[in-house]
Amino acid sequence: MKLPQTAAFLALAAVGAAQLVQRELHQRQNNHIALAGRQDEWLTDMTTHPELAKVWVPEGMEVQEYVRLLGANRQICTLSLWHRLGLARGQKLRLLADVLMGSDAVRAYWTHFGGLRAEEAAADRTQQRFNAVMHDAFVARPETEPVGV
Repeated sequence: MKLPQTAAFLALAAVGAAQLVQRELHQRQNNHIALAGRQDEWLTDMTTHPELAKVWVPEGMEVQEYVRLLGANRQICTLSLWHRLGLARGQKLRLLADVLMGSDAVRAYWTHFGGLRAEEAAADRTQQRFNAVMHDAFVARPETEPVGV
């Protein structure tokens, strides 16, 4: 094979490989969006129909408090999706995390369920980075006590 033909073949192979990588990334993003949509529907159902939430209420917690925390979780999940899709990274993510932690409900959610979120993210570096930013915003609030999340 002559040099120009080899170069053309390698360029074509590189373009094909790049398209495959891009297609895989796009599919993963679509999967995350679809799953986030299902989760959002579930959280909406639980927060608009507290009788449905009764089944999921942790022991020792009132239904109304649980519903309030689910609403906070919905906001956190939305920001997490933005982060996963690359729409909220770096300073923007830190700013939005700080805004969320300005809510009593979000701080209460993080107090109760931040540890669970950390466990769920054990094998997911993207989610671990998100949780670290959320945790930093949580402990930066003077009205909250640091917890071992």
